[in-house]
Amino acid sequence: MQQHRIIIDAMGGDHAPNEIIKGAIEACKLSESLYCIFVGDENQILPLMKDSGLGIDRWSVVHTSEVIGMAEHPKEAVTSKPDASIHVATRMIRDHLGDALLSAGSTGATILSCSANIPRIPGIERGVLAAVFPANKNTAADPGVAIMLDVGATLHCTVNQLISFAIMGIHYAKGSMAIENPRVGLLNIGEEDTKGHDILVETNRTLRKMTELQFIGNVEGKDIMRGIVDVIITEGITGNIVLKSIEGIAEMALEIGKRIWNKSIFTKAGLILLAPVLKKLKKRLDYSEYGGAPILGFQKLVIKAHGRSKAKAIKNAILLAEKAIEANVVQQMELSIKEFYLRLFNETPAQSISELSDNES
Repeated sequence: MQQHRIIIDAMGGDHAPNEIIKGAIEACKLSESLYCIFVGDENQILPLMKDSGLGIDRWSVVHTSEVIGMAEHPKEAVTSKPDASIHVATRMIRDHLGDALLSAGSTGATILSCSANIPRIPGIERGVLAAVFPANKNTAADPGVAIMLDVGATLHCTVNQLISFAIMGIHYAKGSMAIENPRVGLLNIGEEDTKGHDILVETNRTLRKMTELQFIGNVEGKDIMRGIVDVIITEGITGNIVLKSIEGIAEMALEIGKRIWNKSIFTKAGLILLAPVLKKLKKRLDYSEYGGAPILGFQKLVIKAHGRSKAKAIKNAILLAEKAIEANVVQQMELSIKEFYLRLFNETPAQSISELSDNES
């Protein structure tokens, strides 16, 4: 049986290393092909693995002496802590010591460390951070989720960057989310093709020409969770605002539910009757159900789990990574990006290509 080697930043996240280790153990018990490489303080990791029940052929530890905390300034921490667990982990994945990397640590530090240590896919100008949202299941075939990228790695994007996000998002949706023919939408202020600033208009025009993907056109904020689109493309600044807004709405809904529960015996009786429905709703809004968000654009697969992740989220993130490995997601992205730029080169006059490069540099 071929092993899938997952490099895990054991010190990243609010509940590291206990919940990180616990989640990895649970994932390994569900998948016999997983092999976990824990990167971090061995004095904390080894005692947690002592009674795990996993054989030594299923895991190993790489000791590091430094940790980047969630509250630290990412750029300063990455520069001043070369032996931090996330830095060592990204160097290991660069050197082909694993098939995927998982971290629940600082998002900024993780992206910066990836950029410093892991080569990008040829043709990719910037890495992209994706996020998975629950979405309506309008038909039995609908996946019930949507992936948005970017949600914070690249604040303002060029046309080619947005196109590359679409290509990478499609392959991730196919490989990790089992969506056979992902529908792609461009987040904008209106559905008409002429809406938005020049970059969005040109991106829309380019996507319309790409017959190899299912582009449904512009989508608005109200469409994100309606189940009409599987891959949503946007600049990092708008994507991050959407992500934080949805997280805030979900937290507010749960808080309102608690207040209603404590209001009177009659509201408690009503909520008890609604309990099965509310339980399903809570599950759909629970980020731990979706595991983690990919950082795409690099020659190795990187999964970023939520900073508050506990064992359940880590387990699901590792299993998600394994699906992507089995589907050769990164290799498929690299091939499609190459084909896109070859076609662009063949279709674009030399002078226009030169102007395009000047504008984007």
